[in-house]
Amino acid sequence: MNSINTYTWNQTSHTKSFPDDILAVSYEDGKWSKPYYDCGGGNIWMLTYTVPFFAFKDAKYFFKTARYTSI
Repeated sequence: MNSINTYTWNQTSHTKSFPDDILAVSYEDGKWSKPYYDCGGGNIWMLTYTVPFFAFKDAKYFFKTARYTSI
């Protein structure tokens, strides 16, 4: 997948955009956590789903970051 990456873009600072290739991942590439009780946060039972993000540089893919959501 092709994308454009800009690290900083706000009212006081801008960096140049540059093309970036990203390996698309599927639902199956992500992982669900075991249920856990969120003590002090919401005081509720929660689950977290985490998915990896990869980038492409020098003719190979590499791990870039992970994103998660908790419900």
